[in-house]
Amino acid sequence: MNALQSIRIVLVEPTHPGNIGAVARAIKTMGLQRLVLVNPKKYPHYEASKRAAGAEDVLDSAVVVPDLAAAIGNCTLVLGTSVRDREVSWPTVTPDQAAQMVLEHLPDDDAVQGPREVAVLFGRESSGLSNAELELCQQQIRIPANDEYSSLNLASAVQIICYEMRMAARRARDAETATQQGGSAVDQRRQPATRAQQDAHLAHLESALQVLDFVKSKPPTVLLRKLARLYNKAQLTTEEVQILRGILSAIEDRVGRS
Repeated sequence: MNALQSIRIVLVEPTHPGNIGAVARAIKTMGLQRLVLVNPKKYPHYEASKRAAGAEDVLDSAVVVPDLAAAIGNCTLVLGTSVRDREVSWPTVTPDQAAQMVLEHLPDDDAVQGPREVAVLFGRESSGLSNAELELCQQQIRIPANDEYSSLNLASAVQIICYEMRMAARRARDAETATQQGGSAVDQRRQPATRAQQDAHLAHLESALQVLDFVKSKPPTVLLRKLARLYNKAQLTTEEVQILRGILSAIEDRVGRS
């Protein structure tokens, strides 16, 4: 997940050193490493190290800068987090949309397209990002929390967004692996069964039930509808449909020989 290494988490004027440590832990848990602190009120601080709880390496490599310009000057994509409505509305995305945007922005080959840097800004614990700071961002990220109680602590907000970044990178990696392998047989078997595959299975099931004399009516409409609903709930994969049809074939073969 090399793309994650191009993402920096920027805390703008954090007040509580314990929050810095908690954010370091949240970042490391999700596979990110880079933390930038803009004019922190108290840092370094023992409370930050205490709350990091094993993510001291993130704190040790954290970059402290005097202002936001120094934090994002070489970034090609800047995203800012906010839950407040602004007088001038700003393009807004959810964390998963932001993660996909970041992955699409980062190049596969830095040597060809040049290095790109992404910053995700988090504002002060009490007031968030100012309007001027948000205006430096191409997009605003808003976590769709409970409208009646949307307050998230800083580390929780960071972890939600870092989680989405990690999952987007993981999906991209898995898709690339599948493409390189030309879509292996295992990958194909794990795909959801198509409607045609499901219908063929139900037709096979109906035939087997008649062979077993399990149903008297032809066709067993009500029963098949109930079974179809059951299989729809199960959301069968291609492999699972193949297994079920193999069982039906074995039953038909045994009955035919008896």
